[in-house]
Amino acid sequence: MVDDTVDYTAKMVELIDLMRLIGNDTQQCEVKECCRRISSTITDTLSAFSNGSGGWIILGLSEKAGFTPVEGFNARAMQEALSQACEKMTPVVRPVIVTCPFEGSNLVFARIDEMLPRDKPCFLTEQGPYNGSYIRTGDGDRHMNSYEVDRLIEEHLQPTYDLDVVPGATIDDLDPTLVSGLLTRVREQHPHVFAQRTDTDTLLDLQVLRHDDSSTTAVGSSLRPTLAGLLALGRYPQKFYPRLGISIAVFPSTVRDDVFRGDERLVASKSIVGPIPVMINDAVESLMHWIGAKKPDYPPVVLREAIANALTHRDYSPDARGTQVRISVFTDRIEIANPGGLYGTVTHDVLTDPHPVSGTPLQSTRNQFLFALLESTPYPDGGYVNPEGGDGYQRIAATLREAGIEPATTVNTINTFTMTITKQRTARLGSPSDISKAITTVLERHSAMSAKEIMRELQLTPLAATTGLRELLREGRVIPVRFQDDPDQRYRLNIGQAS
Repeated sequence: MVDDTVDYTAKMVELIDLMRLIGNDTQQCEVKECCRRISSTITDTLSAFSNGSGGWIILGLSEKAGFTPVEGFNARAMQEALSQACEKMTPVVRPVIVTCPFEGSNLVFARIDEMLPRDKPCFLTEQGPYNGSYIRTGDGDRHMNSYEVDRLIEEHLQPTYDLDVVPGATIDDLDPTLVSGLLTRVREQHPHVFAQRTDTDTLLDLQVLRHDDSSTTAVGSSLRPTLAGLLALGRYPQKFYPRLGISIAVFPSTVRDDVFRGDERLVASKSIVGPIPVMINDAVESLMHWIGAKKPDYPPVVLREAIANALTHRDYSPDARGTQVRISVFTDRIEIANPGGLYGTVTHDVLTDPHPVSGTPLQSTRNQFLFALLESTPYPDGGYVNPEGGDGYQRIAATLREAGIEPATTVNTINTFTMTITKQRTARLGSPSDISKAITTVLERHSAMSAKEIMRELQLTPLAATTGLRELLREGRVIPVRFQDDPDQRYRLNIGQAS
C-alpha cells in the first residue's frame, strides 16, 4: 500500500507540473479548491470522466494561485465528501481516492476510470440521463446533448442501422462487377454454404438485399438493397445518401485556422463518392497525388487501412448520415476523422495493445453486416477491402514502425474518432538535455510559445515537454511570460542567459 501511495503521489506531482507549465487544468485532470465544502460541480466531472476516457481529480489545489495548495484544506473531510458525491451517480462511481502530500500540505487525489460501454451514460441520478450526463471537452465539463446520450444508450444493444432497407433503391443500383466478385469470393470461402445457392438467395443470406414489406404487391414484397449492401456494392450510394462520402481538404500550413484569416486558401479540396472500395482507392490516389507518390511521406498501405477503418466503423445512424468522413492534409500530418467514436469493448487501450490478454475481446463491430460484407468485397484493382478481419490498426502500427515514422495517434469522443498520422520520422530526442535543446531551438524562432504549441511543434509528449521546460526554467534559460487577454501561460528565451 505504501508503494501504491508513492506511485499516486508521483503521478499527482507530474500532473501538477504540467498544469503549472500550461497555466490551466487539462483534458485528463480537474482541479478543485474545495476549501470549506466539496465543489457543486464535482458530479459533473465524475460524469464526464466516466463517460469519456477517465481522468484524475485533485482537491485542495488552487488554479487561480498557480496550482498551489489551499490554506486550511481538510483532506480527510473532502475525501469523505468526494465518496458521498460518487454515490449520487447512476451507475455509482467507484474511484480510487488517496491522500497525497504536496508542498507541506495534504491533497485529495482520485482516479476516475472510464465506465464500460454497457454502463454509460453515467449521470447525476436526480437529474436523469438527458439532463445529468456530461463529457470532458478541453479542460472543462460539457453537458451532453441528446444525440450523444442516445448513442451511448444505443451501445447497450447491437446497432442494426446497416440493415436498414434503402427506400427507392433496387437491385439495379448495385454494381454488377462488385456483386460478381463478392459472390465468387464467398463461394470460394464457404462452398458448403453457398455453392448451391442462387445469386439472389446468396445476396439475401448476406443481407445485401432484403424484402421491403412496406412495398408489398400482389406478387410479394420488393427486394431492395440494405444500407450495408449499397455502401459495399452500390454503383452510386450517394444517390440516396449524398453525404455518405469523403471530403478531403489540403491545408497550406500546420494550422486549420490559417485558411480562415488573411489571404490563405486551401491548396486543394475534393469530394470522394462511390461504394466503399472505390472511395478508398480514389482517396488514396488523390492523397498520393498531393503528397508525392514517388517517395511518399506516408506509406500508402497506412492511408488505405485508416480510410477503410473510418468508412467501415463510422456511425451510420440516421442522425449521422449527413456527416462525411473528413481527411485533412496539413504540411506535417494527415488527420482522418469519422462520425461516431469507438464502439463496444474496443477502447483506446484495446485498440493499441499488440499483445492482448488471452480471452480479451478484440473486435466489437458497430456495423457487423457491413463489416462481414467488406471481408469479401473486392477492390476494383484486386484484393479485398477487409480480408483479415479487423486487425487494421495493428497493421498500421507495424507499417509505421518499419518506416521509422511516429506511431499514429487517436482521439476518441462520442461524436468522432480521429486518427492522426505524422510524416515526422521517429524522434531521436532521448535525454532531457536533448529535449531542452530542441525547445531552445524552436523558441529562437518565436517570441513566445505556450507549452501546447511547443508540444505540437516538436511532437513531444506532455511528460517530455514538462521535463525539458522544467530544466530550462531551473537553469534560467527560459522565463514564463503572460500577455494581456491571453489565457495561456507562455515561455520565451531569457536573452541575458541564452548561450
